[in-house]
Amino acid sequence: MKYSIIPSVTLALTFVGPALADASGGYDHPHMFGANGFGMFMGPVFMLVLLAALIVGVVALIRWITSGSGFSEEKGNNALNTLNLRFANGEMDAKEYAERKKLLIG
Repeated sequence: MKYSIIPSVTLALTFVGPALADASGGYDHPHMFGANGFGMFMGPVFMLVLLAALIVGVVALIRWITSGSGFSEEKGNNALNTLNLRFANGEMDAKEYAERKKLLIG
């Protein structure tokens, strides 16, 4: 049987690789809790800022989409629009129209 070194080296590097990668001799990496003293202080702050930006973005997108729907105060007053339409069609006279409009507008 022929012996191959490739599987042995691969297996050895699989277990020895992490130990060789940590050249400092420990798990104290400068970007974690070690060098500058702050550690991961800015992580939660950044997450809150990111969450706030996401919420503001979603609200702005919804408002932008719904602003193009054509809804306005004038279209929203259906009673007054119906009254104007009935008057224009001749279903009521000017006196009745004026009285009802006065009641609707207040």
